[in-house]
Amino acid sequence: MSQFQYGYIIKAPGYKLDQNNAALESEAFKSNIIGVGSVEEACEAAKQLVEQKVALIELCSGFKADDAKTIFDAIDGAAKVGYIGEILVK
Repeated sequence: MSQFQYGYIIKAPGYKLDQNNAALESEAFKSNIIGVGSVEEACEAAKQLVEQKVALIELCSGFKADDAKTIFDAIDGAAKVGYIGEILVK
């Protein structure tokens, strides 16, 4: 059975590409989690994820629609890119 590759990019102060990352893996599914400090680093992280055959990249709520488009363009549409558009709060 082939393994589905998923990427999640988190942007937060103090996170640096290639320093803050983790992977969760089963036989059927692998989640690659990368922390970055900027949209520019997120573009580089997305390129790394595409090299790893990731099919879907999800962005945390620190990214907005324009950021998602910038990241999608940086990988030439080689993977689907989604982002959290709204957060509900009481």
